[in-house]
Amino acid sequence: MLNWFANKTNPIAIDIGTDSIKMLQVEPREGQARLIAAATCDIPDAVRGGKNGERDNFVIDSIKKMLGEGFKGKQAVTCLPAASMAVQHLRVAKMTNEELAKALVFEAAGKLPFDPRRAVMRHTISGEVYQNQEAKQEVIVMAAPREAVDSHLAILEKARLEVVGIHTEPTALIECFGHLFRRKGDENISTLFIDMGAGSTHVVIAHGKHMVFAKHIQVGGDTFTKRVADALKKPGPEARVIRINVSHHEAHAQRLPAGVVSIGATANPLGKNGSTNGHAHLDEDTITRVKAAIEEPLEILISELHLCVRYYESIFAGKTIDRAIFVGGESRHVQLCQAIAQRLSLPATLGDPLARLVKDTTTKCAFDMRQPQPGWAIAVGLGLGVTVE
Repeated sequence: MLNWFANKTNPIAIDIGTDSIKMLQVEPREGQARLIAAATCDIPDAVRGGKNGERDNFVIDSIKKMLGEGFKGKQAVTCLPAASMAVQHLRVAKMTNEELAKALVFEAAGKLPFDPRRAVMRHTISGEVYQNQEAKQEVIVMAAPREAVDSHLAILEKARLEVVGIHTEPTALIECFGHLFRRKGDENISTLFIDMGAGSTHVVIAHGKHMVFAKHIQVGGDTFTKRVADALKKPGPEARVIRINVSHHEAHAQRLPAGVVSIGATANPLGKNGSTNGHAHLDEDTITRVKAAIEEPLEILISELHLCVRYYESIFAGKTIDRAIFVGGESRHVQLCQAIAQRLSLPATLGDPLARLVKDTTTKCAFDMRQPQPGWAIAVGLGLGVTVE
């Protein structure tokens, strides 16, 4: 978390996602975090699947340009590449931290989609479980091939940045909302974070700020767009625009003090009330076909989320999820979040990561921060999580 006693600017947080690049920088000021600058750039469809380093070159050039939008210094923090990262739960015998770090390389063999001996690995102990009447540790392993990590770091170095920290998306996500868990007893609150991105959905469950479950689900915005494209016989970019228009709601999001928002005029949590019809400019046939097209992948996503909750409940007998928080670019599609919240039967809200940051006349930002920006959770968590002394 932020070191409030260090009167220094934090490193630039860089979140390179499937379809966008986000950069953010904060500085500690009088017990708060002041936003210095925030910039974002969409990665075009034609570049996303580009060969011969086309995507990498686009990212490098874009970062260089964005650095001129109010950022200070060249130090940066980033995440393990999300597209390459694997998350795996393991149950191992109780041992020291040093022994565990060595043992995980062997325990993860055959359970990760790559050789753990050639990977960058991070882990956290979820808790203690009993298997065959023997006490064991439930460990969450987050890893990425070293080759992918080296390639990711090379991009940032070519953009003239000095990488001083590399973290994981789940830990950055929890750090983003760490201010929600400051009171005594908050460590007992169980929160389900649903990070819906273009390429996939990341699921994290935490007790207060302690991560106890994590999983990647291979269903994201691109999955829904492809189904719509197939149903409407439209190219991908056009299908995505149609899908966005269909799911768009005109309801204004009302900010809440804790950095989360409720959707709808009545400011009720997701899954309760507050949906409005923003489809007037679309014909009913298109709306019906789009909804039908995304129904199957939505069911898959909801089923996977149910499995996540059941696995969590098997580890922590008697515990239940207290709430869900939606983040990620795809969570701007309120109708989608409402459907998931209703099926999970959980009180849910839309994360508003930038709400906790102090802005003033010197803050450099080219987009409207008065509106909720759930896609900034990882960048904010990275920006708050590391201070270079």
